[in-house]
Amino acid sequence: MTQTDLYRWLLESTCASSAAIGLVLLLRRPLRAAFGANVAYALWSLLPLAVLAASLPARVVRVLASEAGVTVGAGAVAGSAPLADVAGSAAWLLSAWLAGAIAFVLWQVALQRRFRRSLGVVHGGADGHLRAERSAGLPAVIGLRARIVLPADFEIRYSACERELILAHERIHLARRDVLGNALLAALRCVYWFNPLLWIAADRFRRDQELACDETVVTRHPHARRVYGEAMVKTQLSAMPAPLACHWFGGHPLKERIAMLKHPGPGARRIAVGLVFAGVLVAGTAYATWAARPAVRVVDAASAAAPSHQRKQAPRPVVARNEQTDTKARVDIQSRMMAPPKYPSEAVAGRITGKVVLIIDVAADGSVADSRVETSEPAGVFDQVTLDAVKNWKFEPAMENGKPVAGRIRVPVTFEMDRDEGAQAPAPGGNA
Repeated sequence: MTQTDLYRWLLESTCASSAAIGLVLLLRRPLRAAFGANVAYALWSLLPLAVLAASLPARVVRVLASEAGVTVGAGAVAGSAPLADVAGSAAWLLSAWLAGAIAFVLWQVALQRRFRRSLGVVHGGADGHLRAERSAGLPAVIGLRARIVLPADFEIRYSACERELILAHERIHLARRDVLGNALLAALRCVYWFNPLLWIAADRFRRDQELACDETVVTRHPHARRVYGEAMVKTQLSAMPAPLACHWFGGHPLKERIAMLKHPGPGARRIAVGLVFAGVLVAGTAYATWAARPAVRVVDAASAAAPSHQRKQAPRPVVARNEQTDTKARVDIQSRMMAPPKYPSEAVAGRITGKVVLIIDVAADGSVADSRVETSEPAGVFDQVTLDAVKNWKFEPAMENGKPVAGRIRVPVTFEMDRDEGAQAPAPGGNA
């Protein structure tokens, strides 16, 4: 993956994840009211699926296509065009993103270690659970190995019935592998640390996680709501959040959880209907995210080898002419308008030659929907003038079932110096 590909993926996946977060934040409360907390919690699966959909390869459509080539002479001079280094700008942005991601990873590791140290000495108990020296934030499920850690005064602080309910809550976390969900959320926060929506989503996700566990506990123990609420009140919160733990921390939605105990839980049928609705919504949204990406069209070797009466005719070369500079550009695809880029004046003065390879998304009407630099030599010298020219290009779109369709094409653009006959041509990227 090139820097340009990484930059493009980061932008696309950020947009996809932001849209997913916005949708979940909009629907979580109505779904909880209609179908229960477990359905609202299941809706959060849309976030990683949206990122995955934006990361998968785009649809590939096999068509008979060709590559275009453009040659620009030094007569097409852009007198005031700056040498904008687009590739360099992307590199700086990616460097800043990587530095932030590494810093966020280190911060998450430090939070986990600090919480672990705050528990004091942790040792195994006779019941198979771990016992901590201290009590803040406990009971909890901690670490990727997902072990239940109980406070030192567990038997003293809680009654027998309260202990049973508390352990039932923690075992639900274990059964659902909620710690892995928290780890995935921590990983997404490291990648998209710059997105404020993800910071909001992290808090709401942990709230919905605890509410879903509470709902399951009271569904299984419908006559123990009051005892369960009293056990919650007795629990000591921790001031130290931990990424890889299901624990009681300072931002814990204790009031919201206790308030939920006053309302009757949804029945099994209503939960099933809600889960089906959430599943269809998540799957449909993830598919729409993937399908919205432009399709990649590749050469169909079978079509190229077909008999001439069955094969689509390959487009013939044409010549596009810049009326102001009389500069010619050789084009290997049919074009209604392809004015060549201006040759930067600084490059002319330094007798610099080079080549820019573009990836162009062509809309069904032949206009340029999007373009990006795949490679450039020398980097950044000809990028901006080439991208500026591409905006006004017009192509003959690919045809599928007799209808024009959107496609993607690679266009190399070569910048050559005009020279007298017999003069030696400078090397690409070098001086005469």
